[in-house]
Amino acid sequence: MAKRILAIDDEESVLYVLEELLKDMGYEVDSTVDPEEGVKMAIDRDYDLYIVDLRMPNKDGAQVTREILEKKPDALILINTGFAGDPLAAEALKAGAKTLIKKPLEIEKIYDFLR
Repeated sequence: MAKRILAIDDEESVLYVLEELLKDMGYEVDSTVDPEEGVKMAIDRDYDLYIVDLRMPNKDGAQVTREILEKKPDALILINTGFAGDPLAAEALKAGAKTLIKKPLEIEKIYDFLR
C-alpha cells in the first residue's frame, strides 16, 4: 500500500507541484488550500506524512502543527517555507514539526522522511 501524504498550503501552485511530484513517486496525496480543512482532514484520516505551509491566512503552520499533534501525537509534520529565518519557523519546530523544507521544494528532503 502506498504511503499517504497530506499537503496544506494556501498557494495552489505549490500544491500542484507537490501533488504531481509525489504522485509520480507512487504516493497517495491529498491537499487543501484551507488550513482549517487541513486540520480536519488530518484528524479524520490517517496519513504517513503532513507537509504544512508556514504562512497562511487565518491559521499558520505552527497552529496547524499544534492542532494535529494534539489529536495525533505521532504525526510526522514537515513545515514548508520560503523564509527559514522567520521566527514563526522556530515556533513551528517547537510545536513539534520535524523539520523545515525550503521553497522552492526540497523534494529530496521530503523523500528522506518517506523512506
